[in-house]
Amino acid sequence: MGYIACALALLDAVRALTSFTPPTALPAPGADLDLLADVLVAHGLAPLASYQVEHTRLGYGLPASFREKLLGYYQGVVNDTVMKLVTLRGALKLAGEVPVVLLDAAAYVDWLYPHAAWRPVGDVRFALRAEDGARFAAAVKPALTLDRTEHGGRVAVFTDGKIALSAQEGLWSGGPADAPLFERARSYRAFGPLAARPSPEDAVLSTVAEQAQLGLFAPLITFVDLRELVGEPLDAAYVKARASALGLSRALHGAMALLAHFYPEVAEPAAALSPELGFAERVAVDRVVDAGRDPAKLRHLRGVDAAARAVVAP
Repeated sequence: MGYIACALALLDAVRALTSFTPPTALPAPGADLDLLADVLVAHGLAPLASYQVEHTRLGYGLPASFREKLLGYYQGVVNDTVMKLVTLRGALKLAGEVPVVLLDAAAYVDWLYPHAAWRPVGDVRFALRAEDGARFAAAVKPALTLDRTEHGGRVAVFTDGKIALSAQEGLWSGGPADAPLFERARSYRAFGPLAARPSPEDAVLSTVAEQAQLGLFAPLITFVDLRELVGEPLDAAYVKARASALGLSRALHGAMALLAHFYPEVAEPAAALSPELGFAERVAVDRVVDAGRDPAKLRHLRGVDAAARAVVAP
């Protein structure tokens, strides 16, 4: 099997294993299962794939070694997610009078995903207004200490000695204060009386902004986030206007192009969110997109990541 055929078989297998309604068998029986397992692990997809392999007909006939490798990550993510979310919930309940907006996996895990173990939490992040920073730090002092600040004080990292919780002012780590994020947020009282998660539109922009910080060479689990988010009722005009105001138009255009490549079933809603770019901008972004199409390409030549960030990062 040639390189292109192998790449297509791999991507088809990834799509099947990360579908919330998977097929009954891998669509590409010629996929390299060792490489497939490595790609799933590297992109944060192993827990979701493991669940589908173990609990649906998709797993029938797959080798035990493939299933066992994924299963180990599934079990580890279950424990890690519970520990992180319990720590976060405890901290936010101590600061129950301080408004916060959960971001990234902490917001998505029981909103977008049917099973908490499907979405590794990774870094625990939430938005906190600058004027509430001192009040929050004082409220959580029995459980957390301030470990450090980053990005000129726009990010504060708290810890209980085991888990780090990052508070930031805006949609992305180091981004500017963002009043609309708080104004449009949806209540999430499971984490405290004033806890919230972002509106679907702001969740799209937050995810895209974090991907842009990586030059769009982002873990595929973040594209699963976007796949599910674009299925929500969205105000496309608002998303594109906000992206323009935040300097995220190039990132949004590129992220939607990659999303349609990885998950063609959402190509139409992805296109509806993609802003128009000038010719020179579009050419530059298309080069970044082309470099990010192969999920098996886990490393890039020196300078490629930096060059991509220079094009798409806000």
